[in-house]
Amino acid sequence: MAGASRVADVKESGAVSVAVVSIVAVIRKGHARQIRCNFRGFWPLLSGAPDTLFCSRTCFAVFGGVRIGGQNQYSSRVRPRTSSSLTWRALLACVLLCHGTGAWPQSPSGSYGEAIDLLRAGQDDLAVKKLATVTTYEIQEGRATLLNAFASKQRDVSERAAATMRAAALVHTERAFAAIARDNEKEFRDQLAFAESYIDKLVAADHRSPFARTWRVLVLAFFHEGRMVLAASQFARRAHDAGGDSAEFLLALGVTEEMAWWIHHEEDVDPGMKGDLKDAERHYRQALILSPDLVEARLRLGHVLLLRDDAEGMKILAQVGEGADVSDRYLASLFEGEALEKRGDAAEAERRYAAAVSLIPTAQSAYLALAHLRHARGARADAAEDVRATAQASGVGDISDPWFLYSRGTASRGRAYLDEARRMIAP
Repeated sequence: MAGASRVADVKESGAVSVAVVSIVAVIRKGHARQIRCNFRGFWPLLSGAPDTLFCSRTCFAVFGGVRIGGQNQYSSRVRPRTSSSLTWRALLACVLLCHGTGAWPQSPSGSYGEAIDLLRAGQDDLAVKKLATVTTYEIQEGRATLLNAFASKQRDVSERAAATMRAAALVHTERAFAAIARDNEKEFRDQLAFAESYIDKLVAADHRSPFARTWRVLVLAFFHEGRMVLAASQFARRAHDAGGDSAEFLLALGVTEEMAWWIHHEEDVDPGMKGDLKDAERHYRQALILSPDLVEARLRLGHVLLLRDDAEGMKILAQVGEGADVSDRYLASLFEGEALEKRGDAAEAERRYAAAVSLIPTAQSAYLALAHLRHARGARADAAEDVRATAQASGVGDISDPWFLYSRGTASRGRAYLDEARRMIAP
């Protein structure tokens, strides 16, 4: 009882005191004559934090077992001698366990950790600037710390590490695309590789990881914004989920093919790949199977079918009804007008273009299509009026025109994807 009382008296002083008192209790159970130990020399090694309760419990568990082992069922006064090595092994176990749990590093320190924290605080620009000051070695060290914590058997430790890994992936991704803006391709590749290394680990633990799925479509949205269709295609091949891609990922795959085809055929520029409208159609149809309410996939499917002179395109576009967003309805009318004009039905094409204009009077693309059609049939005055209307609408900027956003693929979805990813990085 006296030994137990002493342990209780010093328990509040922390894990280190508990460990030492427990060791003393072991020695007093018949081993004092066999061991000479300078505990002062071990003091620095017993570095468990004073408020680390599980470290104290670890020490009690180890040394409690030794004390119980010292007792036996023999009634003789002659007690079996226990080897001193048992005590040394117990001491070593306490040192290792206390050091490995109480002082377990769970997050990167220094500037790398600061960059991640800044991103979590919503200060993206400062986070990216801070990350720029971090060396590759520091990033690798911080990543190793996170991956070790992520592999922990302690669920809370692993979950906190996972949240920090998600934040780290996000800040590396933002840094990567900031590098593209400066034409620094090496920095872009390096930063995106760091982000992917975190994503790979998260997916290995959960192949349906919601963050990984959001991150993939976010990266593709970044690529589309810069019209980097070849890079988008290469990334998509790496990011493909063998267990089944999401509807929005399939949408992005289709967009990549459609964008590449348009740039190559309509703008007469080589984007690094030709693009395949059949592949785009296949991806859009698959996306609609998974998510029938994904209006953008339906709109784009109708468009690529019309680009291939497939009459089904008109039927698909007709399904973009009144419940759809005004931008989607504007584009459906614009695409219908273009198809009708190509067929030679100028009157109906003009009505579709006019319908688009009435939906968004400030957008320029429908005005230009209408002006071209009227000029071709000899209505020069009307065409000139349409051109003047286009000039007046120019003050609102290209971004107000749905066609401009359409031509940038899924870039318009980027903000929503980023916000969704942010909700998953809280510690």
